[in-house]
Amino acid sequence: MTNAHSFLSPEQEARLLGAYTALKELSADCRVPAVGAAVTMALAELRTALDGQGVEFDYFSTV
Repeated sequence: MTNAHSFLSPEQEARLLGAYTALKELSADCRVPAVGAAVTMALAELRTALDGQGVEFDYFSTV
């Protein structure tokens, strides 16, 4: 959902992209099912938020 009156600062965008990368790495390395499920949900929520702000990033990166 796009919020037309609120945009991310460059610093916030960078921090969120860093969090996205960290979650992708955790997802690739963690073999605990409950943690994997939580990370998958967090990635989905973060992708939705970033997409809603028009942030360009690779959905399908390997990590």
